[in-house]
Amino acid sequence: MLSEIGLIGLGVMGKNIALNIAEKGTFVKAFNGSQEKIDAISEEFSGMFSGFTELEELIDNLERPRNILLMIPSGQPTHSVINQLANLLDEGDVIIDGGNSFYQESENHGNILSSKSIEFIGMGVSGGEEGARHGPAIMIGSANNLSDELVELLSAISAKAPNDCIGFYKGHGSGHFIKMVHNGIEYAEMQLITEAYYLLKYAEYSNIEIAEFFESLKGMNQSSYLIEITSEILRKKDGEVFTLDLIKPFANNKGTGKLTIETSFELGISAPSIYAAYDARVQSNAGDTWKKATNESEDTKLELDHSFNKIINESNLSKALYFGRVAAMVQGLKIIHKYSEVNSLSINYSDIFNNWSGGCIIRSQMLDELLEIDKTAEDFLKSESLHNLLKDNLSVVKDVVSSSMLNNISLPVLSSSLNWYLNISSSSNPSNLIQAQRDYFGSHTVQLLDSEEYIHIDWRENE
Repeated sequence: MLSEIGLIGLGVMGKNIALNIAEKGTFVKAFNGSQEKIDAISEEFSGMFSGFTELEELIDNLERPRNILLMIPSGQPTHSVINQLANLLDEGDVIIDGGNSFYQESENHGNILSSKSIEFIGMGVSGGEEGARHGPAIMIGSANNLSDELVELLSAISAKAPNDCIGFYKGHGSGHFIKMVHNGIEYAEMQLITEAYYLLKYAEYSNIEIAEFFESLKGMNQSSYLIEITSEILRKKDGEVFTLDLIKPFANNKGTGKLTIETSFELGISAPSIYAAYDARVQSNAGDTWKKATNESEDTKLELDHSFNKIINESNLSKALYFGRVAAMVQGLKIIHKYSEVNSLSINYSDIFNNWSGGCIIRSQMLDELLEIDKTAEDFLKSESLHNLLKDNLSVVKDVVSSSMLNNISLPVLSSSLNWYLNISSSSNPSNLIQAQRDYFGSHTVQLLDSEEYIHIDWRENE
């Protein structure tokens, strides 16, 4: 294991991952511009920490080859620090970017540093503050093999479930790519849980009853970290009032969901569950366009309430929630599959399921089920067992979505997941008409059923 490591970034994530590293026996040498901050946290490290207020001083005090971990905001801050380090480090030194960098930026950083014979590792880290301190899921992207000492350290600080929750992927940007898609799936799962919560609220369940519903999913092997914390959130009180009921109904984002969507477009992969989850956050910030709420107006209270309460029950919602979560996961994996294919990376799903099995925000019992399917399937994404996870819950999902729509309740992700599944599992689709329309107005050509050739048709010939 490494005897020491350099660290730049002592924010919440940086400090906690540094404590994790020091606890495993590796001395942390950190840079921070504030001596006051260095002094304030040094006591937490039990003698396994020293700080420097000058970057050059940190570099001079690290053993060669130097290993430097960056835990700083992505984008320009990371770019600026890497540029500075590139002029200070020597051949064989290693820079590890542990921030939330966009994978294409990591690829660029890796290429630039490679020209100077400096190793670059793009490291996705998931698990938040608690994960950083006690064991995150770690997604490593590197063009070359890491030293045994560095692998041992990173494996030691990762989550255990029970194996090390660390994945090694070829390419400077691959670790951050896997983390980006992880976050996109996270957006979808959070929104799906929110939609289940909303339906139960509309069905007049109390916060405690909803919490008990989410808690019951654990016994059905359908729980996840996000479901578990939702149950805790619902129980929290501020005096006599539930804390959740005091929070304004809008959701922000830090951009990784948007990046996942943009990347899926570039790769030509459909991921509507993730699109809808991001869009729901955007819409939550749009304000009231119309003052009269459709789901509270007297003229919309049709004779549907009885059937709604019959359909919106815990059994049906557990199946609908599971359907949506599987759909979002499959869409995310399709993005990863295409990225792997385009870049000849041979990323396999078992590695991803193991990587995400602990420490990360989307860890869940579902991943264990998917891992078992992958072990026996020749082609995981086309396997009958995976298809059955969706097909077996289809009728319930249609009932839930239909009843909700009739009662003016929006389910962005569940309805998008349903439409996605119905489309990809259909034996036909009407896109032949789109081909014809494009050819009519723009001579874009069409492809006939019995030919691989593209031809233009004179649609006005019979006029």
